[in-house]
Amino acid sequence: MALKPFVSISLAAFVLPVASGSAQTVAQIEILPPTVVIAAGQRQGVLATAYDSRGQVLTTVRFTWSSTNVAVARVEPDARDPGVATVVGVAPGVATIEARAGGQRGVVQVQVTGAGGPAPGEAGRAAGAVATQIRIEPNSVTLLPTEDARLTVVFLQDDGSPAMPVPFNWVSLNEQVASIGSDGTVVGISAGQSVIEARTASGLVARALVQVVQAPIAFTEEVLSLSPGQSDTVRVVVPSQNNRRVASRWFQWSTSNPAVVSVTPLGVATAVGPGEAEITAMGFGQVGRLRVRVHRPVEEIALSPAPSLGPVTVPINGTVQFTARALAADGSEVPEAPLRWTVADTSIASFDPATKTLRGRKMGTTQLRLRGPGPGLETSWRVEVVAGGLAVVPERLGLSRNQQRRLSASLVDDRGNNLGPATNVTWSSLDPTIARVDEQGNVTGLQWGRARIVASTPWGRNDTAEVFVQGELLVTSTRYGSADLFAFDRGFPTELNRITRDSLHSEAEAAFSPDGSRIAFVTDRDGNVELYVMNADGTDLRRLTDTPAVEGSPSWTPDGRQIVYASNATGNFQIWIINADGTDPRQLTQEPASNFQPAVSPDGRTIAFTSDRDGNYDIYLMSIDGSNQRNFTRSQVPETTPVWFPDGRLAYIVQESTRGNIASRVMRADITTGDVLAISPQGLAVADIDISGDGNVLAMVVTTFERGGTVLQRLYLLRLDSPGATPLEVPRASNADRFSSPAFRR
Repeated sequence: MALKPFVSISLAAFVLPVASGSAQTVAQIEILPPTVVIAAGQRQGVLATAYDSRGQVLTTVRFTWSSTNVAVARVEPDARDPGVATVVGVAPGVATIEARAGGQRGVVQVQVTGAGGPAPGEAGRAAGAVATQIRIEPNSVTLLPTEDARLTVVFLQDDGSPAMPVPFNWVSLNEQVASIGSDGTVVGISAGQSVIEARTASGLVARALVQVVQAPIAFTEEVLSLSPGQSDTVRVVVPSQNNRRVASRWFQWSTSNPAVVSVTPLGVATAVGPGEAEITAMGFGQVGRLRVRVHRPVEEIALSPAPSLGPVTVPINGTVQFTARALAADGSEVPEAPLRWTVADTSIASFDPATKTLRGRKMGTTQLRLRGPGPGLETSWRVEVVAGGLAVVPERLGLSRNQQRRLSASLVDDRGNNLGPATNVTWSSLDPTIARVDEQGNVTGLQWGRARIVASTPWGRNDTAEVFVQGELLVTSTRYGSADLFAFDRGFPTELNRITRDSLHSEAEAAFSPDGSRIAFVTDRDGNVELYVMNADGTDLRRLTDTPAVEGSPSWTPDGRQIVYASNATGNFQIWIINADGTDPRQLTQEPASNFQPAVSPDGRTIAFTSDRDGNYDIYLMSIDGSNQRNFTRSQVPETTPVWFPDGRLAYIVQESTRGNIASRVMRADITTGDVLAISPQGLAVADIDISGDGNVLAMVVTTFERGGTVLQRLYLLRLDSPGATPLEVPRASNADRFSSPAFRR
């Protein structure tokens, strides 16, 4: 914002910006007078004043006083006023008195002489180190006409260490521009340039440049907003001199309405009551009138994002939008209340108070602070600036209707490496009738289909996850003539969703991918039974194998990258593994035995399969790479169709004879202890099985032989978490409807 200058006293009054909202961090300490010359036994008072980074007086700061040489001079703080102290001369010599507060310090140089010591600037040579050089501080001063500043002389040895003061004289080389007093006070007289010299009798000389410029002065803000009882120092600067601060004591201050705001001779404004008024400042032949607004007291500040949510993450050159609303006790907004935003390290992040936008500048961590108009109205955010974009995990997801899963969003670098969770992400569904998503990324399936869920950041990055809402149990059914794939949920067994619609060919032995978004299955649609993969809604059909052999029984690895299956490419059926994109097929078992019906364990380390290598169908186990093949069941009756419980136990079908009829039961086995338990009723001819993802439901295809020689394949669901439960039959469309190949989404 451009600063508006004071106007000449002869012109009309002009509304000017003013400073408001003093910060509490000490940026500078000034002690007056800057030099003290006293005799041993004499006492002199000094005053310390603390300023913040904007040059405002901090009235509540407490100082710690000390002397660098208590044998020469000691300091006695005033208990009633921490800014006042008394310097006491002890013995001839030089000492430095310090006042410290908030990590800053101010100093006053003290020379103690014998009784009746010389006046400042005329001190005689004292015992101690001899000065070989002198320096004026500061060595360059810019003043307005009639403005003054204090110069001091520093006495040094050759190595730059302090030396004893020696007599010297001040002189201005252009007294029409600037004058200099014996105490080092330089006063601007008229526009121009002068040089101030300090010269000792021994010929040591130091010089300081003084420029006197007639320049406009201004306040730093347009409106001073205060809450009742709040005080603030009005800051006056010279814009053309790098916003150099001008001491408030040079101005005459007045208020247009003391019932709204009062002002001290040092420009400290104090809000008295609600309303508007003007503060007038007159000095250096200029006048400024500035508007003061005393607003209602602020009770709280409504913030977004909330600091309690944790760090705010923003990429380099990305932005995050903040909101802050000052609220009164009745909840109404106080828009005129001033809010002060600061960034601890502006090289890492910047903040635009006008738009309340945070922008990342370089990788690192900093802090964004907000200070409101009153005690307790302060807060801060930890800001983490990172590189890269956004990634949603998982990228693909399968859900049932009314099922909920949570998506997460992470920051990633240019190589896709995870940099940690993303904050302030906005979630939305592009297909809200299929699936909805809440503010935390929780996705709920609504009806069958595919939905795209988008995560967006305030800095313009986004990523999308594909969600497929599909039944949890896949099955092959012939209800429409051909063998097609269907899906349904256990709670709605009459609502089958048809996935494939090829009336001329068959699809069977389907298996959900671990994330539920894809289905592997076998079909003869290309003239031979091959392995295929498609999306869970039946789209994006892709062929994985292309051999003259028959493939079947696909089973995914838990990471979704590979599929284990059976193929008779070498003669008998053997177990193979292939990448999910159809590359790199590898044979895991060998002739001459038949090995088929593979099932990958939940941890991805073991494959269970059926083999007749010992003369009987048994359940075998092997490592995922085909090593360590061993017989698990070793019985005299056939065991087939291994499937895994989610806890790592194994289920399979064992054939048994009941009253001369062929029947079978489902067994559950602990592969570590070998303990086996029957989990299905007796007397059923179970042909195929699968276990639900929670381990609580057993799906069974049961063959029944009806009168007249009709053979039916029925599908039953059995609750395993309810002892004594009766299998529930999934309704068939007709006697021609034959079920096979049940497969749950894990």
